[in-house]
Amino acid sequence: MKRTFKIKCEENTSNSETGGSNIASGTAFFINNNGHLLTNNHVVEGCTISKVSYKNKDYDTKLIATDKTLDLALLKAELKPKIFFNFSNNETKKLSKIYVAGYPLGKGLSDDLKISSGKLSSLKGIEDNSNEIQIDAPINPGNSGGPIINENGDLIAIAVSGLAKDQTEGINFGIKSSSAEIFLRTNKINVKKSMYAGIKDNDRLLEILEEGTVYTYCN
Repeated sequence: MKRTFKIKCEENTSNSETGGSNIASGTAFFINNNGHLLTNNHVVEGCTISKVSYKNKDYDTKLIATDKTLDLALLKAELKPKIFFNFSNNETKKLSKIYVAGYPLGKGLSDDLKISSGKLSSLKGIEDNSNEIQIDAPINPGNSGGPIINENGDLIAIAVSGLAKDQTEGINFGIKSSSAEIFLRTNKINVKKSMYAGIKDNDRLLEILEEGTVYTYCN
C-alpha cells in the first residue's frame, strides 16, 4: 500500500516587495479582548517577529508560548478586538456540522477571509491521536492555525493539517479546543467557555469568524 503523507498547512510564498524573499503565512484568531491569539507552532517557528493583519492594519505580535507536540502557539498583539472566540462547553460529536475559516494560499488568492463547511468525521486524528479531530471540510496551505467552529459559533478545534491531496480526499485534522484550553491554562490564560447551546444564523456566524480571525505572516 502506498504511504500517505500528512501535510501541515502553512503557506510559503515569494513577495516581490521583499526582494523575492519567502513569506511564511497562516491564520490566527483571538481568544480574548486583550489581544491574545492562537495559531499553530509551525506557522511561527523560525520567525523573528510575526505580524497579524486586523482591520486593514498590520500589528507586530509577541510570542508568549509554544507547544511543539500539540503544534500550538500563543501570541499577543497590542490591540483590543471587538469579537473573540468562546470555547465550546459541549462534547463534540461525529456528524456535527462545522465551519473552517482561514487564508488558504495566503493573500495570493485574495485578502478576503475564506470560510468552508463540512462534518466532523472522527474524534481521533492520525495514528489514534486523541488530541485531534478529523473533518471533511477543506484545509489547504494557509489555513494552518485557523478556527474550526460549531453551529453555535463556538471553537471546537484549530486547523492544523491534512493528508496529501494526491492520495486522499477530505481527510483533514484539527487540534481539539479542549487540548488547546489545557495549553492556555498552563500558560496562565483562561478562556471563555460558551454558556449557551444552539444554532446561530449565518449572519452572526459570519460576524464571529470575520471579526475574530486574522491573517498572520513573517519573513
